[in-house]
Amino acid sequence: MRRNSRIVAGTVAALMLAAMPFTAWAQPKVTITIKAEKEVSVTAKGKQVKKRIAAKGVQPGDEIIYTLSYANSGTDAAKDVVISDPIPAGTSYIPGSASELGDLTFSIDKGKSFKKPTLLTYELKGSAGKMEKKVATPDDYTDIRWTIPQVPAGGKGSVSFKVKVK
Repeated sequence: MRRNSRIVAGTVAALMLAAMPFTAWAQPKVTITIKAEKEVSVTAKGKQVKKRIAAKGVQPGDEIIYTLSYANSGTDAAKDVVISDPIPAGTSYIPGSASELGDLTFSIDKGKSFKKPTLLTYELKGSAGKMEKKVATPDDYTDIRWTIPQVPAGGKGSVSFKVKVK
């Protein structure tokens, strides 16, 4: 009987130890949601105002605003949070439209590598048959990425960019 009470006491002590919050066990938990909207002009109280609505049934020339919202519901700060999103097929990134938060980079190879716009280059065979290095344009961008240095526990925010439908 005494042996069983020691086992129970040892088990209770182990459970209490496991239930104690340890800083080493604290973890960030970042979730990301995305929405695609377009701006329309509406009349409100006799004035023309712009309103964002869900981007459904878009036409060539329409601008779509992509907003990526993030939240850290974890118990510790999240460091070097990476938020990536593809530039949708059939659209072109609108230069200067991305949120200037953290480190902003782009890809021209479907997200395999990311660089600052001035460093994005590719090679193309020129008229003389030699390979020529070209600087990518926003039409060449396939993906966008932000690296945010830190999102504190309970912290949230958003980044956004615009594209134009081709």
